[in-house]
This record gives sequence, structure tokens and C-alpha cells, in this order.
Amino acid sequence: MDRDRLKDIQTADTSESNVNEDFVHWLKTKGPNYLLIVMIVIAGLLWWNNYKTGQERYRAEAWNAFAEASVSGLPASFEDVAQTHTDVDALHELGLLSAADAYLTAVINNTTLGSNDDITSSLSAEDRTFYLDKADTLYSKLIASDDNSDAVTLFVVSGLFGRAAIAESKGDIESANGFYEAILTRADNLFPGLSSQAEFRMKTMAVLANEVVLPTDAEVTARNNQVEQRDPTPVNSSIDALTDLTEPG
Repeated sequence: MDRDRLKDIQTADTSESNVNEDFVHWLKTKGPNYLLIVMIVIAGLLWWNNYKTGQERYRAEAWNAFAEASVSGLPASFEDVAQTHTDVDALHELGLLSAADAYLTAVINNTTLGSNDDITSSLSAEDRTFYLDKADTLYSKLIASDDNSDAVTLFVVSGLFGRAAIAESKGDIESANGFYEAILTRADNLFPGLSSQAEFRMKTMAVLANEVVLPTDAEVTARNNQVEQRDPTPVNSSIDALTDLTEPG
């Protein structure tokens, strides 16, 4: 019985020794390859995490730049955002639209860009022309970036409305109608309300075609200095009759 037990123990020791030798052999032959694979996977995960963190940081910086441009309200700041962060969300389209709107708003308010509440400066004729041309150029760039996707439809339609408004201000009725027709085609499915607005403006375009002639300064001055003559026609004949009775003779 003791011999059998010793034999079993010897067999177990031999098996364990073989297992250890096989494991050591595996580590020497294939272990480094698997270890290299594990290290590559870990390095890949670390790189991916760093990449995602960098992307999030870059995206946050881009939107912070747009927020700063919104505070200043200067078109140049919006243009810089549009050119620098073309790969972040819709900042390219949003930057172009905001810059163009800033120029057009300045024309509507008749104030130069950068004016504050304390010091305001009216636009000269040259400034007005420059602002309108800049706005039209930026709206054109926005429209040219159209890839016919639903995501940019609202930006493109806004650009078309902007170009139509500029064309109306210059008296170019034909071009304005062309922009409104483009809106009908581009926005009809997604934004029917904007299509209706464009159609309404097209119907009322004839009013802008009629030239409005304003009086000159001399005519206004002459009209203000004109002395109106009293109308001799009596307002009420009975009053005249009473006046005749009270007069002597």
C-alpha cells in the first residue's frame, strides 16, 4: 500500500513537472508574442482616450471662440471662426451667416460696426455699399456650400433670404424674385412656413417696383412757409344771417 501511494505521489510530481516545463516552454516561444499584442491593445486604448479628450477639448474651444465672436458682434470674428473651425459641427455655416447678418443689421440700423450706446456713427453712402456687398458675398459663400442635405437647409434658406433682401435694397427686383423662387424649391418640404413667406414677398414685390419720389428740401421749405388763405365760404348760413341782424343798419 505504501508503495502504491509513493507511486501515485511520484506520478503526480512528474505530471506537475511536465506542466511547468510546458508552461515555461510556451512562455519562451509564444509568450512574448501574446504579451506584445496585449501591450498594443493597451497602447491603442490609451491613444483613443487621448484622441477623444483632445477632440472634445478642440470642440469646446471652437464653440468658445464663436461665443466670444457673438459678444463682440464683429463680422471679422465670425468669419475667422468659419474659416478656422470648418470641421466642428456647423460652425462654418453658422459663422458665415452670423457675419453676413451683422453687416446687414448695421445697414438696417444705419450704424457703423463697433459703435456702442454712447457713441454712434451713421453710415456713409460708401459704408452702406461696402456693407451690402460684404453681406452679399458671405451669403453667396454660404449658399455655395450647400450639399443638398437636410442638415444645412435652414442655413441655405437664410442665405437666400439675405441675398433677396440685399437685391430689394438695390432695386434689383428680378434677382430678388430669383432668390425667392430658389427658397420655394429648397425649403418647401422641410420648412413650408418659410416657403409661404417667400411666396408672399414675391406677390408684394410689385410695390417695390414703383419708384417713390420724395420732395426736395426747397419744396418742403416752401410748403412749410406757405400761408393758407381763409376760405370765404360760410360754414353755416344761419350764422351769417344772425351776423347780419346784429350789424348796424
